[in-house]
Amino acid sequence: MSPSPRRLLAIVLVVLPCVALLAWVARAQPRAGAPGTDEVARRAPPPVPVVLADSIAVADTARIEVLGSGLAERSVTVYPAAAGEVVQVGFRAGQRVKAGQQLLGLKDRSQRLAVDLAVAQLDAAKRLMARYETTRGTGAVPGSLIDEAQSGVELAEIALRQAREALADRVVLAPFAGVVGIAGVEAGDRVALDTAITTLDDRRILQVAFELPEVYAARLKIGQALRVTNPAYADRHFDGRISRIDSRIDATSRNLRLRASVPNSDDVLRPGMSFAVQLELPGAQFVAVPELALQWGRDGAYVWTVVDGKAQQVLVRSVRRVDDRVLLEGPLPVGTAVVVEGVQRLRAGRAVAAVRVPSGSALAPPAAAASR
Repeated sequence: MSPSPRRLLAIVLVVLPCVALLAWVARAQPRAGAPGTDEVARRAPPPVPVVLADSIAVADTARIEVLGSGLAERSVTVYPAAAGEVVQVGFRAGQRVKAGQQLLGLKDRSQRLAVDLAVAQLDAAKRLMARYETTRGTGAVPGSLIDEAQSGVELAEIALRQAREALADRVVLAPFAGVVGIAGVEAGDRVALDTAITTLDDRRILQVAFELPEVYAARLKIGQALRVTNPAYADRHFDGRISRIDSRIDATSRNLRLRASVPNSDDVLRPGMSFAVQLELPGAQFVAVPELALQWGRDGAYVWTVVDGKAQQVLVRSVRRVDDRVLLEGPLPVGTAVVVEGVQRLRAGRAVAAVRVPSGSALAPPAAAASR
């Protein structure tokens, strides 16, 4: 018995929705060998989380500390100009003396007599010359005698000057103003030409002698500021300036000799003291990045930057380290963000999820450096 039309209609109404559902499911299933959207998303590497810091401009300022030795502005060892017996020592150690002040006196009795004799001889020569002059033109005295008399006056004048010079040599005078050292002789001693009497130092301005490697020669100039310290005054520093630069580099040490002038108005510094010389030598401007950002590979040094959300490698040349940063040369503009953390997982073109270094972080640029 065949089904009735009503029953057939009911069967059709039930089957058709099932067929449509199966067709939709079949279309939604991915074809064999072709990954679906979810699978592609699962296979793509996730963005690498990295921490970024901005590169900054920093001057290549070299901060140097070397040892130096103190020298007086002027310093001499005083010797006598003549040998003899000491009758007076006119100074004490540490005394400040004026230029021309007497330091030492020698017995000078013979020299004073020689001056008196030269004065008498000059007077006699002048009187004789005066008598001859009254007869000039009369023929009473030959002209040759008048000439001899004139020569006698001149010779007597020279003898007097020599006698006075010998008398002056019996006194030792300070050649310039300064501070005298310990006396090497006493009254009653006999001194020779090579007997050191004392030392004399002009230490109102102290000279500090030091050396720097030749690599810094181009950065040095007269008047450059510096400061020095000494162990005797550990809580103080003394400001000075470069006053002299040698004309050549020492061929053995490859160092350049320099002198610095340090005012010593309170007279606490002494020649011969050791000094720590501290100075800053300005240099060219470079782009600087944190030390953690600099990496090394087969092609040399490089840093990671982020372009359009992807990692990009930039080759650079390391100049030197300044504090916790590295000065670089290369195609890295100032202000470019560089990766400082997360570099181990980076590859060129890898997507990154960047986080900026917060202000005040140890990796953030110091305020002083950022302002330079």
